[in-house]
Amino acid sequence: MSDVTVRTAVAGDLDGVVASCTALFAEDAGTRDPLRNKNWPATYGGEWASGLIADPESLVLVATTDGVVGHLIGKFLPASEMWIAPRAELVSMYVRPEARGGGVAGRLIDAFVAWARERGAARLEVSAYAANETAVRVYERHGFRPHSILLTRSE
Repeated sequence: MSDVTVRTAVAGDLDGVVASCTALFAEDAGTRDPLRNKNWPATYGGEWASGLIADPESLVLVATTDGVVGHLIGKFLPASEMWIAPRAELVSMYVRPEARGGGVAGRLIDAFVAWARERGAARLEVSAYAANETAVRVYERHGFRPHSILLTRSE
């Protein structure tokens, strides 16, 4: 999809961002983690995303054609007593199936990287389910490398 525009989200994009987050949960977290509430974005996503759009330490991007076909949410984490340098976390990203394969995810990631660099982030972080090999490959193509492993045990 060459006619996709990637831009910072505004309040008018809220429904599209929530729909994109809902689709992400349904396709990824909802199928890979039995403890995830698949209905969370539909119930709480509007308030969450609205707060992020207004937060100067957060980035909400949308990929649009005639509507939102993807999103990326990032968070800047300043240095603290625990962390000696600032970091940026790619919290959430999704591209609708019909918009995949044309570089939309890469454009979203590149915009996130530029935003994080402008703020002086020393490290960029993203987490992905190990079983989501496609997402892992996309992130690795854009310079992300494994750093830690989350081991879980369900009771």
